[in-house]
Amino acid sequence: MKKIQKFFTILLFSIFYFLVSGYCQAAVLYLEPSQGEYYRSDNFVIKIKIDTEGECINTVKADLSFPIEFLKVIDFSEAGSFLNVWIQPASIDKGKGIISFIGGTPGGFCGILAGDSGEANLLGKIIFEVKDDSIGTAEIKILGSSQVLLNDGLGTTAELKNQGAIFHILEGIPEATKREWQIELAKDKTPPEPFTIRIVQDPILFEGKYFIIFSAIDKQTGIDYYEIKEGKKEWEKAVSPYLLEDQSLKSIIKVRAVDKAGNERIIEYKPSVEVSFRWLLFSALIIIGWIIFRFIKRLRVPSL
Repeated sequence: MKKIQKFFTILLFSIFYFLVSGYCQAAVLYLEPSQGEYYRSDNFVIKIKIDTEGECINTVKADLSFPIEFLKVIDFSEAGSFLNVWIQPASIDKGKGIISFIGGTPGGFCGILAGDSGEANLLGKIIFEVKDDSIGTAEIKILGSSQVLLNDGLGTTAELKNQGAIFHILEGIPEATKREWQIELAKDKTPPEPFTIRIVQDPILFEGKYFIIFSAIDKQTGIDYYEIKEGKKEWEKAVSPYLLEDQSLKSIIKVRAVDKAGNERIIEYKPSVEVSFRWLLFSALIIIGWIIFRFIKRLRVPSL
């Protein structure tokens, strides 16, 4: 818990430095592919990547724009991203055509060079669909408000270069509509990786009440949502951190992680032996006390 608090403190300190610190070193945010041709109703996947140019980073703030007259966003996937702490999960403003997110990684990421094989420098994936009757040039831009912080403990902001992408929306009807995202979903038969449920109590969160934290990874299509079940209650959608209803910690807690292809992983947390024993001992003492009380009452001699 102390390590988590320390990391978040550094991240918050770093975010403050987004506005006040000086620039040094360089990094490149870019899109892959950077160009292509599509027809109406096609959908395709754009990968957001980073070339750290040999520097180690720990936080990325990315803002992108897309032309709403040509494209619409179907989804955003975190699958395969080296970012594992999402300070601001991806938000999509479909009216303005803006996509934004802020993510970090404890220990930093020193990256690979742009053009190298592999997905180690992946930040996320955006799934676009071409609108009907669209013809023209669609440019996806990485905005100047995007920023990257070095992993130097000081929140130093790296000098950033942005490389967007341009796609040509062609006239006519193709022989077959491209369905890149559906193909990825169909290939994903693997459930999210095993994860852990941690029960935490912190005086500055939830008024000192018990809550749980959890985070699953799915390398194929990404996590879609979580569901939680406490004891005999019904499943309900939830996010981490989650405030527990049963503050006595006697209930079995189940968390279900579902990826975007519908595969699921259920992790269960059972009350510790110590908690269960204390509760049984407390219950037993109450029962024994009640029996003794009834026994003494029966032996009491009636007064004359």
